[in-house]
Amino acid sequence: MSEDVSILEKIKDYVLNVDPEGVVRDAKLMGMDITCPADFANNAHNYTYIERLSQKYADTCAKYCAASGLTSGVGGITTTITLAGADIANMAAQLYWLNQKLALLNGFEPENDLHNQRSQAIFMTALGIEQTAQAAIRATVAKVAAENLAKKGPASAPVIRLIMEIAKIIGVKITKIQAGKLIPIIGGVIGASLNYYFSTQMSKKMMNDYKSDYFDRWQIKNR
Repeated sequence: MSEDVSILEKIKDYVLNVDPEGVVRDAKLMGMDITCPADFANNAHNYTYIERLSQKYADTCAKYCAASGLTSGVGGITTTITLAGADIANMAAQLYWLNQKLALLNGFEPENDLHNQRSQAIFMTALGIEQTAQAAIRATVAKVAAENLAKKGPASAPVIRLIMEIAKIIGVKITKIQAGKLIPIIGGVIGASLNYYFSTQMSKKMMNDYKSDYFDRWQIKNR
């Protein structure tokens, strides 16, 4: 697991630190008339644009997940065993990156604790994690956050712990169908296909749940 921490430390600057203003810029290029992240919450009439940009981010996530699956499987049993932890950790981090982007597009505020809890719930629900297991993961992350605050450790530590816990679950879910990755060359294709499929399925679930949550909040707001 220490290897997974090292992997996540290396990719956290790209994956974990999502720039809200970057999402705003992407939305403007997509055709939305917004000036700040808060504007996303008031764009129900332009939700088609939000869906298009969400799909664009989901496609990017799937490509990166497929790339790590290809790398870990292309050399057969040697690379699969050596890079399995990196592959799963990367997939968990990429999906978390996507979740952050989707949260911003659907009007979630990064500084709002309730919004963060809800976005994490959507993320874990998409992975098929039941409520009891979600509570256990949140307790683990909260413990790390408390210890980190006391020690004045890096702010990213709780998020890294969350992704590590998610990586464990993803690993269990796809282990049963990873045997094909042990075959050289063909294993790379299987690994890439498996990761791509898994990522796209999780992305669809997250996007559907965010859309449902968005319009539930919009209806309550406009009663």
